[in-house]
Amino acid sequence: MSAEAAISAAERRSLFFRLSGFYGTFFLLFGVLLPFQPVWLDSRGLSPIEIASIMAAVFWVKMISHPLVAHIADRRSHGRWLSIVLAMLSLCTCLLLTGATGFWPIALLCGLFAALYNPILPVMENIALRVVRDAGLDYGRVRLWGSISFIVGTTATGAFLSGRDPGWIMWIAAGAVGTILIACWGMPERARPATTSRSNPLSLLARPDFLLFVATAGLLQVSHAVYYAFGSISWRNAGLDESMIGFLWGVGVVAEVLLFAFAGRFSRKIGPLGFLAFAAIGGLIRWPLTPLTNDPVLLMPLQCLHALTFGAAHLGAMAYLTRAIPDHLGATGQSLYYALTGGVLMGVTMPLAGMMYEDVGTAAYNAMGVCSALALPGLFILWRMQNRKMAEV
Repeated sequence: MSAEAAISAAERRSLFFRLSGFYGTFFLLFGVLLPFQPVWLDSRGLSPIEIASIMAAVFWVKMISHPLVAHIADRRSHGRWLSIVLAMLSLCTCLLLTGATGFWPIALLCGLFAALYNPILPVMENIALRVVRDAGLDYGRVRLWGSISFIVGTTATGAFLSGRDPGWIMWIAAGAVGTILIACWGMPERARPATTSRSNPLSLLARPDFLLFVATAGLLQVSHAVYYAFGSISWRNAGLDESMIGFLWGVGVVAEVLLFAFAGRFSRKIGPLGFLAFAAIGGLIRWPLTPLTNDPVLLMPLQCLHALTFGAAHLGAMAYLTRAIPDHLGATGQSLYYALTGGVLMGVTMPLAGMMYEDVGTAAYNAMGVCSALALPGLFILWRMQNRKMAEV
């Protein structure tokens, strides 16, 4: 009897709600921080380069914290409890940030905050992906609740901030971290995989296909650097208020939700590399056109391309990792992916985005289109490697 057949309908529903609850709470925090953390930093009197440096530091700490936490999770198989502790410490750090002023205090606390809360995602996502596979759930329909909560976070925070002090942003973030703590408590704990393998977790870095995948998927992720760091600031400088800014972020994620809801119907035909290719094509269209207008009516269809630039890229990456990484290295593989793409590559790109934005303003988006274009050759090589491997089998 398969693992999927051994799980009752009631158990499957319970797992669906528990996994969806985690994604919903975690991306509620992202819905607050991604659009409005730069606004909060700007309200503290920091320059564009200082803002970009802090955003880059946030990504760089992933290089250390992600693999370290994931290795502990894979070795001890206590990912749930580890995430609960990290969520508690994250909440304390976020509360300290509410009163922070000056570049260095803010930078150090932001780095610590990122080191604590970011590793929760790959550890819990590894659990979620394996549970989804074993229980026969649709990953897109589970993950879409994260996108829905992101919309709630952006629109509700934007509406609340209209006419209010941006200092509220970190208090709202602290409330979101509190919900993550509750959701981690309710997550299932995966049993340790039955394996006699003594593989070195870093052996993944010796695989050419894994490194090429990370570089290619990383280009698709870093193509969002200018948008993440300066999208809200540039729209605010153009006269859009916080509620409209939150709405525009929400539009992009609504499109992402729709993709997640229906992607399961054609995911086998498209495959991981197909989703990544759609993401690259979406970036080639979205990023060069974004700086050409500040009219919300024209920005809305461009924001809908977020379904491709982020949504399709995420679905493709998660599907690739689930197929390519053995279970006993699942959390490590997830964390190396997040550390290298969201850590090293984004950490390098963010300061460059800050310098470009300070020099040429929103024209910096054009460089993001180049990142999307550069992903296409990597995808072609991965496709050739995949076909060669299948032919050998």
